[in-house]
Amino acid sequence: MSTRVLPWVGPQGADILVGFDDEVFDPEEMQRQIASMSEAHPNLPDELPWGSSFAFAKDGTGHLFARFRVGDTVYRNANRDSLHQLWESVHYIANLLHPLRRVDKVAS
Repeated sequence: MSTRVLPWVGPQGADILVGFDDEVFDPEEMQRQIASMSEAHPNLPDELPWGSSFAFAKDGTGHLFARFRVGDTVYRNANRDSLHQLWESVHYIANLLHPLRRVDKVAS
């Protein structure tokens, strides 16, 4: 296993460290996923507690999994083969931070 870390940096300079096994996940695809989430949630690194991190790997059964540590809380997601699906959990985390934004979008 070869672990690699890429930063997701917010506009105010805070970052979320994104760790992954680069023998399982293509570093360029991981960078595209970070860019996509950064576009959808540009301020998220600045809004999460310091030390928040995301990690992606493959377990012993061959399933992909993600672990999102946000402050004292850990969120997990797993599936068979979709990195994109794992990243969808970031929307959930952002909605927990700003539930009224979600309500405003639904009401519009």
